Amino acid sequence: ASRDALPPDDETRVGFELMDEKWPEEAVNVAMVVLDFDGTDPLSEENLRATHSWMQQHLADERVINAFGYALPDASMNESSVVAYWQTPDEYLTAEDVATRDYLREQFLSNGVTYIIFSLNGPITGEDGRGFVADVREDRDNFLDGLTTGENGQLLVAGFAAYSLDVQNAIEENLPIALAFIFISTVILIFIQVRSVIIPIKAIIMNILSISATFGMLVFVFQWGYGESLLNFTAQPIETTNPVIIFCIVFGLSMDYEVLMLSRIHEEWEVTGDNTKAVANGLQKTGRLITGAAAIMVVVFMAFGLSSVVILKQIGLGLALAIFLDATIVRALVVPSTMRLMGKWNWWSPKWMNSLFGTDNVSEKKELE
Repeated sequence: ASRDALPPDDETRVGFELMDEKWPEEAVNVAMVVLDFDGTDPLSEENLRATHSWMQQHLADERVINAFGYALPDASMNESSVVAYWQTPDEYLTAEDVATRDYLREQFLSNGVTYIIFSLNGPITGEDGRGFVADVREDRDNFLDGLTTGENGQLLVAGFAAYSLDVQNAIEENLPIALAFIFISTVILIFIQVRSVIIPIKAIIMNILSISATFGMLVFVFQWGYGESLLNFTAQPIETTNPVIIFCIVFGLSMDYEVLMLSRIHEEWEVTGDNTKAVANGLQKTGRLITGAAAIMVVVFMAFGLSSVVILKQIGLGLALAIFLDATIVRALVVPSTMRLMGKWNWWSPKWMNSLFGTDNVSEKKELE
């Protein structure tokens, strides 16, 4: 997380902001480009000129505040002056210049490996930083083609912005698998409980409703900044991992409430065979339990929402809102309404599935009677 995760009046944040104001080239949000020449000399004229030109190209990018590295030890240097700086013999330089050059060599060069620091605009979790890292990685083959490197020469991008991008990519890559596992497991487990294919699918849709509303509110409040003065924070991108955490917790708790309600409604359905009565009785007998449990969770999560750290504030308020919406609007109104409208179709399932689990569908029994 960036310094913006702290309250605007926090001492650490104020100190960082003052440093950025006075020394913008030392920005906290940096991309560190590591160059491995694999045994060749980084200080050869060809490598110095190519690296200097590449750095200057990125310095023209509005997302970049400053760049510093062995091929650009001073912003006023051009390609020729950089080559002269590194290749001029010691005896033609002042003692001060020799000491400075030796220091830079020690800091930036080690066995054919060097690094370049790009200071970037915006927060470390912002789109600008991630976009810059993605662009550098996409263009690295072209850059490496212009260098003289060994067979295994490579360019790697590290730093806060790269970390943020890698986390986002990892989540996007594994999200479909995780969602498929959660949804399929939910359908199977609820089917075993109520012997219906429709109800598990409806339960997933109901959960997605409350979670989607929560994500929308998080963007409205924390990313767009409505309420930042009231909650004492600065508008900023949503922390990449927060939606995943909120989804997992909310989906589990919401499905827990759903299972409690469906269990009671299914019991009433088995006894009466009347869908309307089953829904009404089930809601009546579980309503207080679900509301009480949800109220406790809302209070607990709101405590996290009162934190001065934005990451915890996002998680706490997001969870509290999701549980509140789920227990009041979704569970108390939307679920009973849809079950009433769907009637006996709530309890439908293919005959082969009923035979597989050794239980006949109740609705089919009632129809035969």
